[in-house]
Amino acid sequence: MKNLWFDMDGVMTVYDITLYTTEKAGGTPPFLVPRSHVFATLAENPNLMKAFNELYQEYRDDPEVSVNVLTSIPVGLLQAEHTLDKFEWCKKHIENFSPEDFYCVSVPKHDAVIDFLWPLTKNDILVDDYPKNLTNWVRRGGTAVKCVNGINSYNDLYTCIDTRWDPEEIVKTIKEVIGQ
Repeated sequence: MKNLWFDMDGVMTVYDITLYTTEKAGGTPPFLVPRSHVFATLAENPNLMKAFNELYQEYRDDPEVSVNVLTSIPVGLLQAEHTLDKFEWCKKHIENFSPEDFYCVSVPKHDAVIDFLWPLTKNDILVDDYPKNLTNWVRRGGTAVKCVNGINSYNDLYTCIDTRWDPEEIVKTIKEVIGQ
């Protein structure tokens, strides 16, 4: 069984640094403002989402490949709000979205899978833009694909995809990683 795990912020959605800075909202980062619902309105990375939806639909009923969303949020008072907002975003942007394919965690991604699901293997493939997540995923036994999104850079340690690529090229690269 191959398990594809896609991050949201900076991968499925355009990374918005202003959500995490104090320049707006009177010195409070917008993601810490109650009822701001900042994660519900994030812009999608259109090429990546076309590729994601193609993969999601192709493997939807395949017992050998699963395609999942694995996103994280900080622990705190807004944990439930952010989780619901990210879930609603997925319902809006993923064709025939199933709740069982959504994982929102408040611990490092590799720990979440290991602690709650199973030990990571090369068949667990994380598509993420954050080097720390990729490094920890590989150290714990998984396979990493770096998503280059215009604010980060390519890295020779990982297979890379780029949100500026045509969706077909993204799909082709992901399928090469999963051996399809």
